[in-house]
Amino acid sequence: MAAGQPRIDWNIEAFAQIRRLEGVKKALYELAKKGANAAGDGFVARAGDRPTRARAAVIAATIRARHANARDHTLLGPVVDAMRES
Repeated sequence: MAAGQPRIDWNIEAFAQIRRLEGVKKALYELAKKGANAAGDGFVARAGDRPTRARAAVIAATIRARHANARDHTLLGPVVDAMRES
């Protein structure tokens, strides 16, 4: 570090707490629900807690949805677009 440069002491535990906040969980799940709605029938939003962070995902829950995703890349197209528009 160069002389005269300010030093930043990051509070790593605070970052971990922020990633697990209830509001963050709800926001992630809402985004996933928007993506699942954009994807159509057979796609669902799931949310859960991991040790270091909350997560949410859109998954193809039916065989028909899995085939549609394999053919049309649904999870990479309309789902991502719907989540970006938020």
